[in-house]
Amino acid sequence: MTTMAHDLDPLFAPRSVAVYGASAADPGKLGNKLLANAADGAIPVVCVHPSAGEIAGVPARPSLDRPVDLALVSVPAAAAEKAVHDAVTAGARTVVVLSSGFGEAGPEGRAAEQRIVELVRAHGARLVGPNCMGVVSRLDDGTWLNGSYFWSVPRRAGALSFVSQSGAFGGMFLSEVRRRELGFARFLSLGNSPDVDVTHALTWLASDPETQVIGVFTEGLRDGRAFVEVARSITPHKPVVVLKGGRGGAGARAVAGHTGSLAGSARAYEAGFQRAGVVSVEESAEFFDVLTAFSAPSFSGPSFSGPSPRRHGSRVAVVTVSGGPGVLAADAAERHGLELPPLPPRRQAAIRALAPEFAALGNPVDLTPQCPPANFRPAIRAVYEEDGIDGVIVVNCGLDIPEFGAAVAEAFAATRKPTTAFLLDVGRVRKAVAGAGIPCFDLPESAVRGYAAGVAR
Repeated sequence: MTTMAHDLDPLFAPRSVAVYGASAADPGKLGNKLLANAADGAIPVVCVHPSAGEIAGVPARPSLDRPVDLALVSVPAAAAEKAVHDAVTAGARTVVVLSSGFGEAGPEGRAAEQRIVELVRAHGARLVGPNCMGVVSRLDDGTWLNGSYFWSVPRRAGALSFVSQSGAFGGMFLSEVRRRELGFARFLSLGNSPDVDVTHALTWLASDPETQVIGVFTEGLRDGRAFVEVARSITPHKPVVVLKGGRGGAGARAVAGHTGSLAGSARAYEAGFQRAGVVSVEESAEFFDVLTAFSAPSFSGPSFSGPSPRRHGSRVAVVTVSGGPGVLAADAAERHGLELPPLPPRRQAAIRALAPEFAALGNPVDLTPQCPPANFRPAIRAVYEEDGIDGVIVVNCGLDIPEFGAAVAEAFAATRKPTTAFLLDVGRVRKAVAGAGIPCFDLPESAVRGYAAGVAR
């Protein structure tokens, strides 16, 4: 790791934690939730409190008397500078200030924020926040650090890591991870980020073996050139997906009041993102659809690593038993620049012998619900094995026949052609398809969007 990356080891993989801001008298304080989250793991945790000897079973002391890797500060803004001073003079290597009321709150807040930055840097430590939600990280021993305010964090290991300037959008990320049954490795809420910023976090994640896909929500970048330089070094090896807030005038004004950032020109940002090779998206649904696709084995492997011109797999087949949703998927595929070439006559003839006579076999390939279950395997395999088809979008709305799911899973495993699926009310099919490493979506357009992003690398 570079020096810049290495100095975030105490943040993502701490061996000791101190928490400021818990209260024995007021269990409802956010500091108590932070303490409970941090203590719910294998890392030694100490609480710093001026008078309590113990809070919620965690030892407390009036000041920190030993070095720690990570100090989590959740006290009112007026008391934060004192808490940070206590932490760094005791040897804390990284300080996360979750408290609000700093750079986003006007000149006095900005001045206090700058004093904290200077204090932390003077002691050779790093500052995350203020005005953030904290950090979540999966540790080498398989346990988790939850150094955040979030009380319900999914703990499914995966290769996805996420950096967010917005704490609330971080909550959306954790909710979507749970809903979509995705695994993740790291989560970091940056807040105002006067010290550790998006570029700094990316530098660490570039060298993190647990991270293979990076999502970023940002409202503004302090140094756009540095971001582009770092991102360009990452994107040949790991996809970086960015959702930029504050693109319009109203959004830019909201950004200034939220984290105190300058939103900047949307056109300039897009040009920078293009140079960096990042995948830039405009909406939250698109953001999570793209991350879902990149996180799946269906889009991993040597054919999808490294920079390349658009379209590894633009020739796509829609395989369905649900006519209307299949048509919507085909329409969306064309809007995303994908091709839907008709299957050649010999393939159609082979599938015709397996499907009902009223099945539509050009492309989309609609096998219909009346297809004999035993025939799904050879019919779907025939589509996957066609040389003129680069990948497949699977659509099944309500036909929960296990043979359909098994046929898709086996054909994908045999050909490794990129695949996404829209599956609705088909629990057994979804289990087989998702189990094969194919990303599953709740709308046909989302399945297409995920596929298009996956093959664009």
